[in-house]
Amino acid sequence: MGGPEGHYHREVAAESRVSQLFVAVSEVMTAAGIVPRQLGLVGVGRGPGSFTGVRIAVTAAKFLAAVVDVPLVAPDSLMVTAAGTNGDKDVVFVALDARRGEVYHALYRLDGGYPVAQWEPRVAPPEAAAASLASWMEKEEERVEGAGNGIEMYRDLWPKGLVRVDADAPDPAGLARLCRLAAGRGDYEAPIELLPLYLRRPDIRERCGEGERGSPC
Repeated sequence: MGGPEGHYHREVAAESRVSQLFVAVSEVMTAAGIVPRQLGLVGVGRGPGSFTGVRIAVTAAKFLAAVVDVPLVAPDSLMVTAAGTNGDKDVVFVALDARRGEVYHALYRLDGGYPVAQWEPRVAPPEAAAASLASWMEKEEERVEGAGNGIEMYRDLWPKGLVRVDADAPDPAGLARLCRLAAGRGDYEAPIELLPLYLRRPDIRERCGEGERGSPC
């Protein structure tokens, strides 16, 4: 939670997300000295990320925004990383480890520190992401900065000319700053329409039926 006196947050253990999330929200509001009717904005990271964590967070944010009747913003995880480079007009390529030998990746142009997508977030093997980036760089002839843990993990794959930069790791304060920037641009979400950003199916898929191939549940 961000406000004039600083930022407040609580971490909720994975096994307690459902039962303890709104307890943590109440604790944070108490620490900040505010009540629900004083909220001016609800923000949530819409993913990609942990499937269960993203789903619970988005659902809770939609509920809170609707009940308190305040605007809702929902930047994606890669936007938060891009904003953490603290640039102004640079083009930033973000690659985050997606496991399964893949990366989440996207390309943003920073406009006053706000990441405007040139490519929407995607998931692909790092070789495919690097090829797409190389093609874009050759066509546009622009300086591109690279951020995110996927840049370091696959450092030998990325095109020559990509400038590696440090980015603030996504954290509550960074998300709060980006949400305020989104609100300033009027990038609001309709709570009833907002969906988590998954990009692919969960790592664990339940199977139904007795057939050899089965079927997704």
